[in-house]
Amino acid sequence: MEHGVAVSAPTHGGDRFSWPLLLLMVGYTVGSTLVWYHNRDLFLKAPIPLGKAESVVALYWLGLVVYFAGLWLFRGVAPWRLRRETLLLPVVAMGLLSVFWLYGRVNGYRMWVGDPPPYGGLTGLAPYFFFVGSSVLFRIALPLLSGRVLFGQRPVDYGYGVERAFEKWWIYAGLVALVIPAVIWASSQPAFLRAYPWCRRAIADGQITVWVFAVYAAAAFAFYSSGEAFWRGFILLGVARELKWNALSFMVMPYVLGHLGKPVSETLGAVAAGLVLGALALHHRSFWLGAVTHWIIAMSMDVAAMWRKGIEWVG
Repeated sequence: MEHGVAVSAPTHGGDRFSWPLLLLMVGYTVGSTLVWYHNRDLFLKAPIPLGKAESVVALYWLGLVVYFAGLWLFRGVAPWRLRRETLLLPVVAMGLLSVFWLYGRVNGYRMWVGDPPPYGGLTGLAPYFFFVGSSVLFRIALPLLSGRVLFGQRPVDYGYGVERAFEKWWIYAGLVALVIPAVIWASSQPAFLRAYPWCRRAIADGQITVWVFAVYAAAAFAFYSSGEAFWRGFILLGVARELKWNALSFMVMPYVLGHLGKPVSETLGAVAAGLVLGALALHHRSFWLGAVTHWIIAMSMDVAAMWRKGIEWVG
């Protein structure tokens, strides 16, 4: 184990950290984000027109190609020289992510269930619960099954252990303390209020019930845990077994692009957040504090948005 990253003896130089590779992937990610937000006609006018979900999926797969090409260019490691898990896990991850984006998100509710119910209460949140269930399926259950069947790995090998989970807890606390004031400021911006609160389907007549919000928050914790389990667990720790810190360069790409559709400042800010949370997960081989941090910040965003909109809390 080196700096918290457990690896077997490398057979090539791909385990040595490459700044050019990181810069390549950050550049690809930021460039793709800016194009997606400001030039969506490029996707709609493609030979095969791409909508929101389809364009995100296309960017995922192109990013996968860019990563392997960069690893070959900057570290001299051809894809066929990589170990089985290192080569196949990113492909499996992008496949699961693609199905999730195309069929498992809130818009997929219409495809599988039908028109969403009216806003208000738990019934109004049905599309969100569908979204959370799909997230747990595609970002926890199927990755764990794939890891066990294809690579012989246990949940603890993908960050589910708690033995070292609370190491560096003060860094996570510091992140929350830094972000909350930014959330309060952002909640005054029109772009933020167009996107939040995520619990808007539980609101009716300018009111939200406290216990309904509590159920929503519990479901949200499952959602954010599934995200951290996927990004900082399955993808990051799986690739890091051979490539160590170079796994960060890959993980940050799908993590940030997964924010497309949120305010552009939030999406770009996910670059730094993903790298920091990824570095911490590599250190203590656990994603749990990252999940808690992500959840607290997300709930603060919902609460701030409802405060700005004058939503009334009722018992």
